[in-house]
Amino acid sequence: MKRVLSIFAGLLLVWSVGAQVDTTGLRLRSLKPVPLAVSLTLGGVGTLFTFQPEVNSLQVGLRDNIVEAGCPRIHVDDYIQYLPALTPVTLNICGVKGRHTLGKLLLLEGGSYLLGMGWCEAFKYVTALHRPDGSSFNTFPSGHTFNVFCGAEIIRREYGEEYPWIAVAGYTLATVVGLMRIYNNRHWVGDVFAGAGLGILSVTLVYWALD
Repeated sequence: MKRVLSIFAGLLLVWSVGAQVDTTGLRLRSLKPVPLAVSLTLGGVGTLFTFQPEVNSLQVGLRDNIVEAGCPRIHVDDYIQYLPALTPVTLNICGVKGRHTLGKLLLLEGGSYLLGMGWCEAFKYVTALHRPDGSSFNTFPSGHTFNVFCGAEIIRREYGEEYPWIAVAGYTLATVVGLMRIYNNRHWVGDVFAGAGLGILSVTLVYWALD
């Protein structure tokens, strides 16, 4: 399944770039620079925390403090990670229109999640890094954080201009889920940064291709 997702993500990315070629002028449409810069910055920070020894020691120290504190695990993040993905679809069905029709929204959202999930599974497979609780070797990047930030970025693009408070709520929830992954000792700090960056990047590329 991981290999299938990875291959599909690669094919989708190649097709996305090809879709941008204007056959009449052979010109590439511009890519939004701010979301791209934010996603790459988050991914870079996550990579730094994960692979740079001096910085990595900071997240190890934080994990040790959480373990020593004996904080009880809270499982709500396993469920609320999906709320941002459901929000724009639900609002659209209920008559609160965003930038796109329901059909186009489903295409954009589905493409964003499939592309990002393929990359996420590929990175997990290639890096095979252990989770802070030692339960498995698939910690980088955080899938929960990818899910919630992907949804939050879609909310921002669909409703942020007319309903900015909805976009703020989406990103607030995304941040809470990311923090909970660290609090629950399920992910390192670097995993969360990388998952957030991957979520925003996948939406940025798919909207660039199809919007």
